[in-house]
Amino acid sequence: MAEAIGVIVFLGTLLFGFVAFITAITSFVIVHPQEEKVILYWGKFSELLVDPGVYFRMIWGRQLHTVTLKRQTLELARTTVADGNGNPIVIAAVVTYRYVNSKKVALEIQDAHGFVKTQSMAVLKQVASKYPYESPDGHSLKAEAQAIGAEMVALLQTKVDAAGTEVLAFELSDLSYAPEIAQSMLVRQQAQALVDARKIVVEGAVEIVYEAIHQLEAKGLGLGEGERARLVSNLLTVICGEAKVQPTYPIHSGQDSQPPKDDRMYGLLEQISRNTTPKA
Repeated sequence: MAEAIGVIVFLGTLLFGFVAFITAITSFVIVHPQEEKVILYWGKFSELLVDPGVYFRMIWGRQLHTVTLKRQTLELARTTVADGNGNPIVIAAVVTYRYVNSKKVALEIQDAHGFVKTQSMAVLKQVASKYPYESPDGHSLKAEAQAIGAEMVALLQTKVDAAGTEVLAFELSDLSYAPEIAQSMLVRQQAQALVDARKIVVEGAVEIVYEAIHQLEAKGLGLGEGERARLVSNLLTVICGEAKVQPTYPIHSGQDSQPPKDDRMYGLLEQISRNTTPKA
């Protein structure tokens, strides 16, 4: 009997020592740099470990949540949304964030990372639907990506405060028309570019003609209304035309088709004729 009791005591001591050893080993908590530990005991918040180091916290009844304070990036995959004009566009973005309140991250939100991702996608679609893809006045997704990114940061921040998260950046990584309208939009862009180029050519041509007329008049060559109109028409045709200009000469026949007489031109021609006629 005594031997049986001794065996039981020995086994109990051995078991107690084993449990104590396991408890001591597993009760140590290590906190790494840029990391915090949220400790709960029997479902109740107990402590927040913020300083790096080794801590001894009894394992029985303990629930441990590890929260990293490092910056994290979240990639929002390409998705099709309607822009401010109702055109389908393909858009994607990258969100940079970090956790600043570990207690909220561990206790207020079931899945902090998934929560931030869902809210980021909602903000991306909401803001993208407010602006056109491109606009003549420049107020568009394509022209104001930086300002729109700042707007998305502010809007997302209001949604993820409950998750103890700070939004650092919200940048568009992809922006294009949807494939079903890309070809039509390309044709429209080419037409718009052609119109803009024509406007520049016409504006330059007008300036050239204006300067040419003023320089001719400044040098003493007076131009009548008809001559000025013909000069303006010819210069604009030469400057604005794409094809090489070929000179043409009017040919008149019959009494009724005679061109209007230009006294200066006829006088010049008569003088040239006299000077070139051989003397008898």
